[in-house]
Amino acid sequence: MKRFVSAEEWAVMRQHPRYAYDMLAPIVYLRLALDIPYCHHEKWDGTGYPRGLKGEQIPYPARLFAVVDVWDALSSDRPYRQRWPERKVLEYIKQQTGKHFDPSVVETFLKLIDAKNNL
Repeated sequence: MKRFVSAEEWAVMRQHPRYAYDMLAPIVYLRLALDIPYCHHEKWDGTGYPRGLKGEQIPYPARLFAVVDVWDALSSDRPYRQRWPERKVLEYIKQQTGKHFDPSVVETFLKLIDAKNNL
C-alpha cells in the first residue's frame, strides 16, 4: 500500500540536509565533504532545497552525488514501492538532465553505466 506524506511530514523531511550538516560539521575530517549531504537535493534548475541553488552554484561533489543518490533510490526496493528496472531509472535520469541534474554529470554517469554493462 502506498503511503503519502502530509505537508508537515514533508517539511520535516526537507530538513535532513541541515540535520546532516549540523551533525557532521563537528567532525574535522568530514568538513571538506559537508557540501555533499547539505546540497545533494539542490537542483540544476534552482527548484531544489535547502537553499534553492542553481547550476554551478551547486557544489560539484553534491551534483555528482545527486545523480548517484537518485540512481540508488530508484534502483532499490522501498517500503512504499518496488525498485524500478534499470532502463526505467536511466530514462528518468535522462529526462531530468538540465532540470534536476547537471548535464555534464549525467553524460559521464551514463558513459560509466554503459561501460559497466558492456564488461
